[in-house]
Amino acid sequence: MKTSLHLLLEDYLGLMREEGELDVYLPLLMSAKGHEIVYRAQKGPRQFGADVVTVGRDADGRKTLFIWLIKRGNLGRPDWDTGPQSIRQSMNEVGDTYLRTHIAPQHVRLPKKLLVVTNGDFNQTLAQTFSTYFPGWSASNKMEVETVNGSTLAIWTEHSLLDENILPPSSRALFRRMLANVSTPELSIDVGRQLFNELLAAAKAPAKSEPAQEKQRLVAVRGVRIALHVLEVWGQSEQNQLAAYRLAEYALLCFWGGLHEEIAKNSKLAVEFGELSFQLTRIAEAYHEGMQAYYRTQDALAYIRHDPLLVSETAFCELGRLGLQGCIWAFHAASADLPVADAMAGVYMNRVIALLESHSCTQLPAYDRHSADIHVALLLLLIGRRMDSARQWVDQMVQRLGPAAQSGKYWPLVARFEDALAIRWGYQDMNDDFISTSTLLPILLLWTAVLGMTPAYRHLREVIVPAVPKTTLNFWSSDAGYDDAIADPRTLHEQGIGEAIASIPADPADFLRTMAEPLRGTKSIETLAWYESRLVFLPLLAALHWGLQIPREMLVKHAVALASDVVVDNATPVSLRKRRE
Repeated sequence: MKTSLHLLLEDYLGLMREEGELDVYLPLLMSAKGHEIVYRAQKGPRQFGADVVTVGRDADGRKTLFIWLIKRGNLGRPDWDTGPQSIRQSMNEVGDTYLRTHIAPQHVRLPKKLLVVTNGDFNQTLAQTFSTYFPGWSASNKMEVETVNGSTLAIWTEHSLLDENILPPSSRALFRRMLANVSTPELSIDVGRQLFNELLAAAKAPAKSEPAQEKQRLVAVRGVRIALHVLEVWGQSEQNQLAAYRLAEYALLCFWGGLHEEIAKNSKLAVEFGELSFQLTRIAEAYHEGMQAYYRTQDALAYIRHDPLLVSETAFCELGRLGLQGCIWAFHAASADLPVADAMAGVYMNRVIALLESHSCTQLPAYDRHSADIHVALLLLLIGRRMDSARQWVDQMVQRLGPAAQSGKYWPLVARFEDALAIRWGYQDMNDDFISTSTLLPILLLWTAVLGMTPAYRHLREVIVPAVPKTTLNFWSSDAGYDDAIADPRTLHEQGIGEAIASIPADPADFLRTMAEPLRGTKSIETLAWYESRLVFLPLLAALHWGLQIPREMLVKHAVALASDVVVDNATPVSLRKRRE
């Protein structure tokens, strides 16, 4: 009798496309079964029927070369000899070409087996064809042929990828609940975090030996990757990728927070963490591609978020996510000279610009907490040398702060949605607590200084700040233990130190010099694990994911370092240029 998990997996596998999904998933599955992956599906060159090639133990225990011929969906008689899924044509290519010219010398003497795989079922109309054709083909090519359908793949997945070592019974229940709630992202995300926390706890549990401990850690990270992969495909069927996106973010924070010391020392674990990072970029791209029309259409977000506060929140969250993904791709391009990474950074930069142009609400956030989203989006514009766009956006926000300071209720608030809504509609008087601090003003002071916008900097200092005397300008500095706390918002916030800006220097260069120095008594970011591992996107991700602040030293040093490459000489203070040199 099939279990509920088996049926769930069978449905999940049935959703996969052949190219880019099933041919990516199959090597992951076979690795879990102990196979060595000899060849993975590739775009471009002809594959001569062989989509995936592995070496592993057959049912009789013999070491065997397996050639996987991958199809998709339910296959019937028309798929035997015609169309893009022609089974016979692919088998003939394997026999005529692949076996004769593509087998590595070390594998020539191994017994060989061809597996015709689909994530659906083989129609009964194919049974007679298989029974008459397979024996002759096997005899002439000296290799066995078997068929594998979606039900068999589900059994393999349950036994090899989701066995007791990776997903114990309690985690399996969380796994099912996470998938069942994918159309309600908030519920799915909450359950998914519980699942990942359980897997992290299993990874850190004491083991009998160091190799056993290493295996526990690797199994846990792979378990998270598999769960995310299932959630991603499930989200595609529900046309909702937000849960997969947010949980992919959390997965990185969770495992870095719990295993960063081990990741820095163990190359295998570092590779798994890198794969998790690329999984985030893939899920993010699927999400943002689905949102593309909203970025380019005038005020389109207002049609799905029916209150101006919700529209503003959505627009700035999207700007932060777009900015972060663009920065991640840009960091990859800079570190590994990858043209595709550079191109993807450009794609995200264009999406940021499109959203800024199509939604006037981006000219001032409704909530103060979106200062981190603004900073990350500006970083991407700076990386892409879109200085005019960056300056225009900053200038728009500075100009709108004046009227907002006078009216009060349109000032970026430190408030819950319910309170902000009541204030906007006049049902509640403005409370000083809602404007008691501002993280946005320091960010704008930083960017007007970095971008050489001296008049805007002076306007903030001499007009806007005096207009809100009850508002304290606030930066936040991280300290030792930041990496350990990165997956827990409360611990992360309490771990650092908030700083009130008592005075603002008249010279923007002095402001930048002062803010670039670590807070006295705290650890410099250069001593933290994320910095030493060059994972510069992690503090940005943590700030956006939890709605918290980016460490002040990082804010300033990143912006100034990027500006040194792209800002024209007369727009950057000479004293800063000399300091960087």
